[in-house]
Order: sequence, then C-alpha cells, then structure tokens
Amino acid sequence: MDQTLQAHVKLDVVSDVVRISVRGSLTQASRPSLMHIIQRIRRMGIISHIRVDLGLAAFVESAALAGLRNDLNAIDGGASGSEVAGMPAPGGVSLELTAHRDDSAALPPLDMAGEFTASIDPSGTRKLHRFSDDELFAASDSVFGLLDDPADMARSELLATYDEIGMEISRREVGREPEPA
Repeated sequence: MDQTLQAHVKLDVVSDVVRISVRGSLTQASRPSLMHIIQRIRRMGIISHIRVDLGLAAFVESAALAGLRNDLNAIDGGASGSEVAGMPAPGGVSLELTAHRDDSAALPPLDMAGEFTASIDPSGTRKLHRFSDDELFAASDSVFGLLDDPADMARSELLATYDEIGMEISRREVGREPEPA
C-alpha cells in the first residue's frame, strides 16, 4: 500500500479557510508531514481556520488520527472544532472525516515553498466593506451556486457567508456606513 500523504493545500479567501485535502494515506509515518504543513501555514502568518479533509483519503490509520488530534489539541490549546456563529473558529483546525464532493477544485493552490508574506490585512480577512461591488456580486453568485447543490444540504457556514454578503449589499444600497468591527 502507498504510504504517502498526498496533501493538497488551498486557500479559500471568501470563507477564510485553508483547506488541506488528503488524498493518500494518513499513517503514523505520514502524520508528522501533515503536522509540518499545518505549522508551516501558521508560520506563514495565515491565521485563517484550517480544515483538514480526510474524507477522500485512501487510508486513515486510527492510531495516526488519534495522534493527530492530540497534536492539534496541543498546538491550538484545545480550540479545534470550536465554532463562532456557525463558522469555524478563526485560527483553529478542524478534521473532516466524511466523504463529500471536492468544492475546492476552483481554488488556487497555496504555494508552500520558500518564504511567504501573507497578503491579507492584520485582522486575517478582508472586511466586506473593502470589496468592490463587482467582487461582492461575484462572491454572492459563487456562494449561492454552492448552496444550490443538494449534496451539500446548505451548510451553515455557506448560509452565514451568503447572509453577510447580502447584508453588505443591502447596506450599500441604503447608503449606511459600515458597522465597526
């Protein structure tokens, strides 16, 4: 059996999530490589939530999964899996074990080679009031397209993102100032 991890790392700017899709095998031998990827993302200055998708992995060793959970709890202080208003907690790491369609295919891969300076503002995300009207409408269309897929069952984070975008568009139509962060 192939023991390689085969992890694909992508940054989803709209939902402020780094997605690590494991397609190979998570074993005791490959677990340190996955932890290295997660720690490298943090050292790059990216504070977005990290979602490790093991649903499409060829093989997941139970001892490696338990060890990964322990490692993540140690580096995140037990914050993995927590949510804020239906969204994954910023800076946390969550594990997804169920197989589902890969909606990250359209996302650009995150270059993990060399030095990297994050291009996002210090808060970790770009506030919606900083997006142009065209960018907001494109984001709205993109999220709505994901909601329209019956296989996803309208996940709560997509609904929350779609609602936030709608509120920003409505705020602009009325001409109100952005709410303070």
